[in-house]
Amino acid sequence: MKLYKDRQVTSAALRFGKVFSAEARADFSPVGLLAVGAMVTGILLGSAVIVAVSKGSKKKAGEHGPPAPPLPSS
Repeated sequence: MKLYKDRQVTSAALRFGKVFSAEARADFSPVGLLAVGAMVTGILLGSAVIVAVSKGSKKKAGEHGPPAPPLPSS
């Protein structure tokens, strides 16, 4: 298997009546597929860390200080 010459190719076509049609084509090498996999893994791990940190930094109810005074009614 040649990492840069063997390609994975796919295509799709959509048509909705006579008004709309679209075509798409993707062409990847094995090295490109590994790069996309590494990028997706990094994104998912990064978002998991962000969620964990945001959940850990929330304070319990009542630790935010006294409630705001009521607004005057007109």
